[in-house]
Amino acid sequence: MTTRFTKRTTAALGVAVIAALSFATVADAGPGKGKGGGKGKPSATTTTTEAPSPTTTTPPPPPPSSANEADAEFVRMMIPHHHQALVMSGLASDRTGNAEVLALADRIVAEQTVEIGTMQQWQAFNGFDVTDPVVAYEAMMQNPAMIEMMGMATQAELELLATLSGGAFDELFLRLMIDHHQGAVDMCVRVMTDGQEPVLQSMATEMLTTQSTQIVQMQAMLGETGA
Repeated sequence: MTTRFTKRTTAALGVAVIAALSFATVADAGPGKGKGGGKGKPSATTTTTEAPSPTTTTPPPPPPSSANEADAEFVRMMIPHHHQALVMSGLASDRTGNAEVLALADRIVAEQTVEIGTMQQWQAFNGFDVTDPVVAYEAMMQNPAMIEMMGMATQAELELLATLSGGAFDELFLRLMIDHHQGAVDMCVRVMTDGQEPVLQSMATEMLTTQSTQIVQMQAMLGETGA
């Protein structure tokens, strides 16, 4: 069967083609202004959203230290000075049965261990080298003049203390520790006079109060031993 195209058929096809092309053009143009986002809006498949880059914040530097050389020297010397108090107090548990002496030794260990850590933190925060208690103590023990000035026990006195027990230990321990505490008190007075850093001034004041009180207690305990 042969298909014949008449003028009417040809015209109808032309109208259909024009209508199809018009529909395609409207579809490509997207929604008009005011009906879905405005002219020239990109399709979803071509939109790229980039996450904002993280912002790097540099913390502010610590405030400049107000510490002077007197402050720095006090901490540098007091750390090994405290270490000797720990050495002497550590001998008590095996050498005396005196409850007061044992309680004092335990208190000194607890207090001065904390104070060593606090002074090291102070050094680090204020930009000073952190003192190693053992290394500094061993170096200090090679200087007899410094030991005497700071009220510390000599190596010979420590060796003698380690050989004693009972009442003999109590007496020498208290005598040595009174002198040791007095040396610390003198150091506190010097830094309170010559130093200027507020946190260290407060720390030194607390040390002075604690060790002055313990000197009075030890003098009373020494009197009870009859020495």
